[in-house]
Amino acid sequence: MPHAENGNMTQSTVNGDQPSQFIKHVTSYPAVSDSIDAIEANPYGKKGLELASGVRAKVVDPVLPYAERPYGYIKPYVQRADTLADSGLGKIDARYPIMKQDTRQIKSSILDLAFMPLRMANEGKDYLIETYGKEYKKCGGDGYVAGGKAVVTTGLVVTSDGLAWLATYLNRKKEEGKDAAKQTKEQVQEKANN
Repeated sequence: MPHAENGNMTQSTVNGDQPSQFIKHVTSYPAVSDSIDAIEANPYGKKGLELASGVRAKVVDPVLPYAERPYGYIKPYVQRADTLADSGLGKIDARYPIMKQDTRQIKSSILDLAFMPLRMANEGKDYLIETYGKEYKKCGGDGYVAGGKAVVTTGLVVTSDGLAWLATYLNRKKEEGKDAAKQTKEQVQEKANN
């Protein structure tokens, strides 16, 4: 992704090696790339990165030539681990395509999911109030008797609607199950014939 490739976190090399495939893959996610940009734009984050870079220049870089020979022994294992980690991220990408979406889209999806119970409760409340209002008008008259009849008929209507929804849901799942069973049966017969 173009916005992730100009950051300096993917450009660093260790012992003259190419940057990690895993690190490149992780920083290609828009949410991670935007987080890195936010940290680099923040004065405290920028200061932390400068301190880390200073520690690396003063402590790690002088020691790297001495670690070159031992690193040569484990280099194939590190590269294999990097390749496995990158392929694991590829599987995550295939299973959860939301990871590749823009940060704003991810945020809106999470907020929609988080507020779904409140939204559903509000829709349920509105449905009950509307149904009660209709039933109260049907019962005619004002008073406790009409209100009591409206409460009872509202309960019956809501129960009827709920059972109708459940019946359509179960019928749809029944059809999906029949289709899956049919496909499995065909696959088994095809394997048996071969």
